[in-house]
Amino acid sequence: MTDSVEIAVRQVYKDTRIQCPACSSTRKKNKREKTLSVKLDGQNRVFHCFHCEISGCIKEERYPPIDPLEEFLQTAPGHPNVIELPSATHNRELRDFMESRSISEETYRKYGVVTDIRWFGKKQGEALAAGFVYGDPEEPSAIKWRSLKGKAFTQSGAAQIFYGLENLPEDMTETPLVVCEGEMDALSLAEAGIPAVSVPNGAPAKSVTHDDGIKWDYLWEARELLESVNRIILAVDHDGPGDNLKQEIARRVGRGKCWEVEFSTELKDPNAVLCAEGPERLKEIVDAATPMPLAGVFSARDYQDKVEELYDLGGTGKGLSTGFSSLDDLITITPGLYVVTGAAGSGKSAWLDHVMLNCADLHGMKWAICSMENPVHIHILKLSAIKMSKPFFEGPTERMSKNQLREATDWLNDRFCFLESKDGEVATIDSIISRTKDALLRLGINGLLIDPYNFIENRDSRNEHQSISEMLSKIICMAQAHQLVVFFVAHPTKRPFDQKEKPLDGNAISGSYSWLSKSDYGVSLFRTSDPNDHTPVVSVWKARFPWIAKRGEQKLQYDVATGRFSDLPDNFDWSMD
Repeated sequence: MTDSVEIAVRQVYKDTRIQCPACSSTRKKNKREKTLSVKLDGQNRVFHCFHCEISGCIKEERYPPIDPLEEFLQTAPGHPNVIELPSATHNRELRDFMESRSISEETYRKYGVVTDIRWFGKKQGEALAAGFVYGDPEEPSAIKWRSLKGKAFTQSGAAQIFYGLENLPEDMTETPLVVCEGEMDALSLAEAGIPAVSVPNGAPAKSVTHDDGIKWDYLWEARELLESVNRIILAVDHDGPGDNLKQEIARRVGRGKCWEVEFSTELKDPNAVLCAEGPERLKEIVDAATPMPLAGVFSARDYQDKVEELYDLGGTGKGLSTGFSSLDDLITITPGLYVVTGAAGSGKSAWLDHVMLNCADLHGMKWAICSMENPVHIHILKLSAIKMSKPFFEGPTERMSKNQLREATDWLNDRFCFLESKDGEVATIDSIISRTKDALLRLGINGLLIDPYNFIENRDSRNEHQSISEMLSKIICMAQAHQLVVFFVAHPTKRPFDQKEKPLDGNAISGSYSWLSKSDYGVSLFRTSDPNDHTPVVSVWKARFPWIAKRGEQKLQYDVATGRFSDLPDNFDWSMD
């Protein structure tokens, strides 16, 4: 068993599959495929790679889980890894390699590049490699190794921070943070007099939907740096994966402070420019970076792709399905503010739970839940019942087994986090937004549920209408900046008796007309007063964009035991109405 495999396995705290450090870098195809299976067996970690067949068992005490919010927003507890620096030097070979990439000895020595003989799998075997040191040069957290005779990679430890942090200026308040895609690019930028950091694990081949969260830990670890700088310049490769990396970093840290560098198709990264045109030209290209977006000002060309998409779709482009086919023509899911209301007991919170589960299952979305009416453990059991289609408690139908409960909570653990206040402080909209940004940076969430409004403390001394209007403006700005779906539940005022058998709309929500005017989409859940009628009505009363939603109503079926909604069967007996 290689050191890198053991270290990677020791960092796993649940049954999962990860990339195999022993063989992923040697494969021509599917390098990012997660072939290393890790299963927890008591205090042991049993692992097996389905590609290179490496397997074994590591015995170590498993640390207990922490509370739900911290479990998502903090790195898993464990002992720090001790990475030993190699004692051997291969100065001539390293100098020749770096000179071939136009990197001076002064630069690569400053960044602490080392050399050693490393194993790169059966195909290449042992080879001399350059080692890029992550963290403290004296006590590194990881070393990434690159063969000097090829592009094969392996690593000692697991690189989970930016490369090159130690060479940044101490005061970055007036200096932009330049982020690139690889260690050689960081050295190339340093050669041009530009302090830079590189991401530790390259660019994603596909746009980011499903990921295990670990891949983006370096953003969370550098959150203080990312918050302190005024500009972040993304000098990533000019190709599809580079664009995926740029878009996801900008989404997580906020597009407002991100600038982009435009490399050419022929010279697509910093090292290619350095080798072909020299350090001065590389500096010119980085200095010419443009903001994304341009301080809130856009040209028509910035929207060309989206305009043509609507043209090709005949103006009927849709968002994501809620998971209920009968609702697909009524409402779909897209980034923006959805205000949801309904009388007590109408099923609005239960319906949103099911929609979030469907979006996680069908579309790979991740959600942050701020539900003040439900203690987190109660909310988890409700979500588990929907997920497993079995009730949590004893009743007329078979309840879920404990193994099924564990299966459900494991599934939820990868897709949901809970914004719970542990210090007893009443939630404010600013505290919710702050915690949401933490979850976004750490987990890459795509959606937020706030349920309900009346639990949020209003510290504004002005009237309620003004404070609600400003609160919704803050939510909308956050949703737009980070492409988030926001479900916001707001209770209605008390209704006149003669209106109790009708669906509500935004005018019925307590406190402000802004609930109607500022929402992108408005939905209410409605049920008749008949306790035996389990056909709730989904009513859409606001649709800013007609290709995403339209005003109208649709009945669903509801299972009281599990909290699950479903489409009505085609042969439903409407005489029950």
